[in-house]
Amino acid sequence: MTIALFHKHFLESHLEEVKKEMEKLGAPTVKAIWSELYGLWLAVEGCHRIRAAKDLGIEPVIEDVSNDEFIIIQVDGEDESVCVADLEEELTENAPYTKIIDF
Repeated sequence: MTIALFHKHFLESHLEEVKKEMEKLGAPTVKAIWSELYGLWLAVEGCHRIRAAKDLGIEPVIEDVSNDEFIIIQVDGEDESVCVADLEEELTENAPYTKIIDF
């Protein structure tokens, strides 16, 4: 499985916290959209969880939201309803410029 992260930036301190939690809780579930163009998942959330899973050798569980009309995601710490088609377009354009992780 290959996943393009929503963004490149992350906080090392938060990543370490997430790893500790994941060691207890196991594989994370992250929302993602399948990209036929790139043949990979476009993560809608969970950049720290995906990085932590990779570091711990745990494959995340994908919640496929490709066919949803709208989903709730956090934007600047607030829940926001976004159109999946618009989000897919944005993520597809950004995928070559972000971190790509193989499991």
